[in-house]
Amino acid sequence: MIDRYDVAVVGAGPGGSSAATFLARAGRRVLLLDKFDFPRDKTCGDCLSPRALGVLRDMGCLDAVVALGHATPNMRVVAPWGWSVGARLPQVHEWPDYAVVVPRLTLDDALRQCAVTAGADFRPRVTVKFVSADDQGITLTGSTPDGTPTYRARAAIIATGAATRLLLTMGVLRGPPPVMLAARAYFEGMSDLRDAVEFRFDHVPLPGYGWVFPTSATSANVGAGFVRTPTNAHRMPDTAQAAYDHFIASPPLRAVLAGAKQVGPVKGYPLRTDFVTAPTTAPCTLLVGEAAGLVNPLTGEGIDYALETGQLAARHLEAMLADDDLSATRLDAYDRDLRARYQDLFVFCHRVQARYMHPLAMNLLIAAANLRPDLKNRLVRTVLGLRQPPFEHNR
Repeated sequence: MIDRYDVAVVGAGPGGSSAATFLARAGRRVLLLDKFDFPRDKTCGDCLSPRALGVLRDMGCLDAVVALGHATPNMRVVAPWGWSVGARLPQVHEWPDYAVVVPRLTLDDALRQCAVTAGADFRPRVTVKFVSADDQGITLTGSTPDGTPTYRARAAIIATGAATRLLLTMGVLRGPPPVMLAARAYFEGMSDLRDAVEFRFDHVPLPGYGWVFPTSATSANVGAGFVRTPTNAHRMPDTAQAAYDHFIASPPLRAVLAGAKQVGPVKGYPLRTDFVTAPTTAPCTLLVGEAAGLVNPLTGEGIDYALETGQLAARHLEAMLADDDLSATRLDAYDRDLRARYQDLFVFCHRVQARYMHPLAMNLLIAAANLRPDLKNRLVRTVLGLRQPPFEHNR
């Protein structure tokens, strides 16, 4: 006999665990699947923005997560020529006015446990091979070390991050989407580490970025990423590792890392930033977070969008299940909600990425931000994904 759930969530990262927590808390029978057992590592910048912390507060796990990481109220942006602007994070929408850096090995396990505590049924080591819809709901075909289980649910949430094999197999995606490439490593024993989440545009390929995110007073997640397109491929590194190596070999990073010890290997990863054109639904199915292309094209931030869209997907599905209506019209309402929240921001971010992410523009912007508090505030809010970029006029 096949167990039947209200919702099956594929992927137990931040987006999947967020959705599973809110649905289980609403009394729904939730199946949470992941191809790994936990704790498991996930290559990422590890930074939780204030908007991400706002969702964690709604999940009831903010204090627990903050205790696991390093909190800082400060942000710093460094221009290609080394000029910098620093600021305290603003108070927005009653969100916390600080960021927290938590390695995903620790964070994702804590969020998964939050979902389990809320009542979700977690099944590890399940690779979902296919999801299909019929008049009765959803069938998920899986693969485990012990066999090929089948699961049934009224609806599904796909939260598989940058991995696209399932979406391609389902026909949700017609081909591999464009991605950013990034790489990171952890360092300990840093003696000159600023207490700030630091976004750097020096010694990295543009459009691209580097970062130094403190995981403690003397340790950090350090990485670099870039966008490679058919038009700029000739001047871009071949790999994320090459961009990372150039970044940490630069004089500013050598100073920051002097005497520090690298802990673990350098790991590379893709980032999907294609939300503007990405599908967000399939029959009886909603996509959340990076599975819907929701990674900020300017900063590579994706955890906040994953947590937010997990909460939104849960809200929409709870209403659909209550009305026993999983029609295309109701599913499209979720897509409209996402477009209303994020479409303009992502369109502007892509525009800025294409037009303004070159040394002269970035240097002029950051120099001006040091002289104009209003511009500094707009720059900070842009990096945090809170408003349109500061070099564009409001439409």
